[in-house]
This record gives sequence, structure tokens and C-alpha cells, in this order.
Amino acid sequence: MRIKALALIMVAATCLAAGQSTDKASILKRAQAGDPAAQIKLGNMYAFGDGVPKDPDKAMDWFKKAADQGSAEGQYRLGGMYDVGRATKQDPETAVTWYTLAAKQGYREAEYRLGVMYEQGRGVTVDYVKAAKWYLRAAEHGFAQAQFKAGLFYEEGQGVPQDYKAAAKWYSQVAQQKRPQAPRQPEAVVGTAEFKLGSLYERGLGVPKSKDEAVKWYTKASNDGYRPAVDALRALEQ
Repeated sequence: MRIKALALIMVAATCLAAGQSTDKASILKRAQAGDPAAQIKLGNMYAFGDGVPKDPDKAMDWFKKAADQGSAEGQYRLGGMYDVGRATKQDPETAVTWYTLAAKQGYREAEYRLGVMYEQGRGVTVDYVKAAKWYLRAAEHGFAQAQFKAGLFYEEGQGVPQDYKAAAKWYSQVAQQKRPQAPRQPEAVVGTAEFKLGSLYERGLGVPKSKDEAVKWYTKASNDGYRPAVDALRALEQ
């Protein structure tokens, strides 16, 4: 029985490996035929070593092929390679060029990255107005990290007129990303936004002043691992 079971496992493993091989061959064939989606898939496989040996140079080559065909995701991925310096010398200016092409097609990750570049002065001159513009575009497309940045920029009056009501709106949007029907977002972003929302309720900025609401949002932030929320709750209890 053990020999039979082992044989079945070996057959299953062989079939799985054959299936993966066929899938890779299919992706490669489509990529070579000029399919941008397959080129990006193949680029990701080489970038992360998914089913193939990790090879940043090949990843970049396939991203470039997709980008040259006008693929927004390909342009974004290629921009990322230049941004972090993978398979090429780190080149923020070229990264901005590719991010911009993708962002103009409404690719939200690229919009967010452009916001970061303008906020930090990477490849461009620091420009908070342009940073806010791109963060807001990505925020409107539902990207939680950008929604948090939009809230922060409105709260601090950076690149946009100070507007606590708008800040509360965007922080709330981040918190709502946790609903089952929305994609799960990184807890660090969610927890921080919940904390910021609690702070606005505690101070009555942009929302009615409410200790109960402040406690509610601080508690959510604490449960999501944002440690400063614990201190904020203790302070309210005193």
C-alpha cells in the first residue's frame, strides 16, 4: 500500500510539473508573439523567480517589450526597475518618465508612485502641488496608500488648502478598505488612518467633536497594530 501511495504521489508530482512546464511554454509563446499581458507575466516570473530562475535582466527586457507597446502596467513595472535600480543603474528621472506614461493612462500604482517622486524630489524637483495631484488621482481610483496621503496632505495643508473635512473623508476611505468586498490593504496604512481619524474626532476638526468616536477609531487602530493608539486611549481615559 505504501509503495502504491508513493507511486501515486510521484505521478501527481510529475503531472503538476508537466502542467507548469506547459503553462510556462504557453506564456513564453504568447510573449514572443507580442502579447503584452504575457510579456508582463513572464517579466514578473523572472523578477520574482516564480517557476523560473530569478533573472532581473530578463524581467526588464520583457517589461520593456510590454511598455513599448503602450501597456500601462508594463510602463509602471519598467519604471519600478529604474526606480530601485534592478538590472540597471538606479535612475529616478527615467523612472518618472515611465511612471508618467502609465499614470496618464490611469494606472493607479503609477499615479501613487509619481506622488511619492514629487513629494520626495526623486528624479524631479520637490513639488507638493504635483504630489497632491497624483496622490488624489490614485486615491480616487481606490488606492489606500494614496487615500492616506490625500488625507495627510489635506490635514497639514501641504500642496492643497488645509481642509480637515476632506482629510477625514480620505482617512475614512482607507478604513473602509477593510470591508470584505474591498481588497485588503496593508494594516500599517489602515491602522494609521484609523488613528488619524480618531485624532480628528478627539479634537473636533472636520468632524463633530466626539470622545466616543475617538475611542472607537483609536480602538480599531490599536486592534490593527498601531501602537500609538494605545497611548491615545489611555490619555482619553484619564
